[in-house]
Amino acid sequence: MKNNNNIETLVKKISELERDLQLLRLTNLEREKAMNSIISERDKYKTDSMEAALRENELKAIAESWEIIVDELAHSINTDIFIAVSSMSSFLHEPEIKKASYHTKQVRDLTNLLLLYLKRDEVQYSYDFVNLDLTEIITQQIAMLRDGISTLRLSSKDHKETLLKMEIPVNSSGSCSIEILQEFKDAVSLVIKDLMRNAMKHTSKTNPAVKVTLEELSSSVKVKIVNNKIMSQKFIDWFNNSSQEDPDNMSKSSKVGLRVVKKWVDLLKIETKYEINESTETTTVTLNLPKRITYEKNQNSGS
Repeated sequence: MKNNNNIETLVKKISELERDLQLLRLTNLEREKAMNSIISERDKYKTDSMEAALRENELKAIAESWEIIVDELAHSINTDIFIAVSSMSSFLHEPEIKKASYHTKQVRDLTNLLLLYLKRDEVQYSYDFVNLDLTEIITQQIAMLRDGISTLRLSSKDHKETLLKMEIPVNSSGSCSIEILQEFKDAVSLVIKDLMRNAMKHTSKTNPAVKVTLEELSSSVKVKIVNNKIMSQKFIDWFNNSSQEDPDNMSKSSKVGLRVVKKWVDLLKIETKYEINESTETTTVTLNLPKRITYEKNQNSGS
């Protein structure tokens, strides 16, 4: 009887050992599966990392190639502009030649600004500051836009004629001058020009109206440009960075110009915002230009 009990106990122990062994086998199997999964994820990560590194090197090579192309193109443009301006210098007493010379110099300045933007973190800055009279710049840009009214690419001849007759009041209060790093001085004219261009283009065809006000604040100069036509909410959201979706019904030239404006005001930390007023059927763009505009290089950027 005692032997039977011993045998039963032994059988029970053997069963328990078999169960434990089975559990151990399952645990080892799960461990092996988990290990294989980890190895697979690691290999995938390595592959993805290698592909990402290759893609990064490829993009870097493409960017460097384009920088060389842009450099050469800018050099070629500036050479042609130098010849053109030199040739016109003897005929500046002729109004049309004088105007052509001025616009040609604008092309030169814009080309140099493009190069500066691309190489902004490689340039050795003078850290000399120049004074800019914003009222003078705005008045000058208005005159230039009148002279080159065809650049607005208006669909209506009547709209063009009414714009040429339109007076644009420029009212200022306080000292409306700012200081800016010498290398960036032409960027302000670029921003003003494209915002004025956009305002003039988006006006009533029969009775266009644009006005500009400047106001000195404690640490900035506020500039408001108002035109008498409501622009689309999609445009407002796009410009104010509330949406990445490009606005409809905007000419390519306007879109390119304003995209450049967005880049420059962001770089120079000029607060810029569009707003619409449905009751007065107007659109206003407001700029807050710091009284002293400088630029700190991005140490982590190579471009």
